[in-house]
Amino acid sequence: MCKKNSLLVLILVLILVTPVCAQEKEEKLAYGFESALPEMHVFLTNQFYDYGSQAFGKYANEGDNKLAGHSVFIPMSGYIDISSQINSELKAEAEFELYKGESVKICKLRGVWSPKEWFNLSMGRDFVPIGTQDKSYYPPSRFRIFTVSSYLYSNVMRASGWWDTGIFVSGKIPVSKQGAVLYNLSISNGPGDSHQKETKDKLVNLMGTNSAGYMYEYFHNKARQSLDNNNDKPLCLRLAYSPFKNLEFGGSYLKAKYDTDEKYGCDYTFYHLLYGSDRWDIDCECGQLGVDVDPTKNSRGYKKIHQSSAYIAASYKVLQEKYVHFLAPTIRYEIIDPWEEDTTNKADRKSISIGISISPVEHFLIRTAYQHTTEKGPDELKNDGVSIETVLDF
Repeated sequence: MCKKNSLLVLILVLILVTPVCAQEKEEKLAYGFESALPEMHVFLTNQFYDYGSQAFGKYANEGDNKLAGHSVFIPMSGYIDISSQINSELKAEAEFELYKGESVKICKLRGVWSPKEWFNLSMGRDFVPIGTQDKSYYPPSRFRIFTVSSYLYSNVMRASGWWDTGIFVSGKIPVSKQGAVLYNLSISNGPGDSHQKETKDKLVNLMGTNSAGYMYEYFHNKARQSLDNNNDKPLCLRLAYSPFKNLEFGGSYLKAKYDTDEKYGCDYTFYHLLYGSDRWDIDCECGQLGVDVDPTKNSRGYKKIHQSSAYIAASYKVLQEKYVHFLAPTIRYEIIDPWEEDTTNKADRKSISIGISISPVEHFLIRTAYQHTTEKGPDELKNDGVSIETVLDF
């Protein structure tokens, strides 16, 4: 009798619950719609470095223990871009970076409204248009000719480009049959040190010389912040002119405060030229960073220091769709002055990188290069090396 009663109770429960479950399955979210299907694109890269013990360091004579002084395979890194074209004018995009197999970073998280070619409005996390890191170093770019970034990005701006949160406006304004003005404008949180917990880790206390007399170079390794530490919301502007489809040249400027009290500031000035054709890819850029510093933190009592760098990189496809998708020798020449006020030029360096890029089939690429560096000062640093990268995108 108990078994029959239990069975009847179970049947009754199933009868009552089933319509509820069916109803829950049929219910839809209060937002979104089926036709706005997302697209996903992936960029995977695996790298190998073999550089001297004084490469990639925060000072000219200090190396990165993870990457310098020994051969090392970098764990697979990747970029995953998810976007949805909601309608002809509106797009949503999220992009994440798997950084050297160690962490996940948010690169883009934005909504884009594009009613006209000359007006695009983006809100959220996006590239700050200082320099051309979105065109010349960002991995999917055709102008990312070398695996290891130029000194201009690794030592003057930052190691991996600069994303920030704010409002971004861009557009293309035709001025002739082929010519056009390209502009990018942003208002964002700007550089700062809101994530630094200890007083000794504040940027103002880090911008000085070490015991060997080298000036700290990587300002933006410590200036990254997801939120903000002051009320300064800097305006960044990039203007370029494109006389025809394959060429553009222009400049960009940013001025901001980076400390809590808004006493210390920084300013960037960049100039660029990009040319890309069926065979040639040429990237030329120069830039300067000026940083207000505590005069007690450097040996000569300076209140402001300047860092500057320039490079020219070129790639030429000698084979296209003959035996391979393409084969391209590559070369880059660059100079850096990480402390312009230092009259001894101790940390000034010149570098030449020679390599080759081969794409056996479309969407698969192998890059390899050797970099040799010459120092102006008395120290011959151990920072030469080889880099190899494989890229797969889909």
